[in-house]
Amino acid sequence: MIEKYLKLGVRYRWDKPQNVDGPRDGKIVDSVRTTAALTYIGLGEIVDPVLKAVHVSALGLQMRVPVQHRWLDYAPGRTARVPIGSYDVLTGFMSGCIIARWTDHGVNYVGHVGTIEPKENPANRVVKRAFAFAMPSGTVGFNPALAWTFGEIAQLAQQFRAPKVPQICALVTTPGEFYSVLMFIDGANEWYCGGAKLVQPIAHDTLKMFMVRED
Repeated sequence: MIEKYLKLGVRYRWDKPQNVDGPRDGKIVDSVRTTAALTYIGLGEIVDPVLKAVHVSALGLQMRVPVQHRWLDYAPGRTARVPIGSYDVLTGFMSGCIIARWTDHGVNYVGHVGTIEPKENPANRVVKRAFAFAMPSGTVGFNPALAWTFGEIAQLAQQFRAPKVPQICALVTTPGEFYSVLMFIDGANEWYCGGAKLVQPIAHDTLKMFMVRED
């Protein structure tokens, strides 16, 4: 599980897959983007105390070696999905989308409900309601953007010598755990991890109520 590699201070080279733009009709569609290499390139300016106490190799990190994962698309106005297989699922960016996990005909899926900023966008009601009434019993989810406060992100950002742009990603592990991952863009394709938080899932009925209520 890659959450152990997503600690404060770990730096990666990563060409994040592009969003999948198309009809904003609320449909559940398969993820189509190829997973891009998330390659470890060393530690940065501020580092998690755990990484100061042990060599990164103890965590399984090796210089210029990609961390295995599977990418899940962000498709604005639709819910993109991938089966949960051998690798943890990473997706983003997150500003309010729900990430869900469910089983359909014996297949375990992770889905990214593609809402759009601003929240008043009419496509948001379409995609949320469509997913709410399609998701099977037992579906659970979470909102990764709520795991980090503005103050937490600002405090970390202020510690960098040069400004970096924060973004939140979501991670779903193969056993089904949910993590919210804070990343900072450091140049064109270099990323500085701000840490990963384990988030408790929202149960089916509560999740459905959230999806169908009016904003």
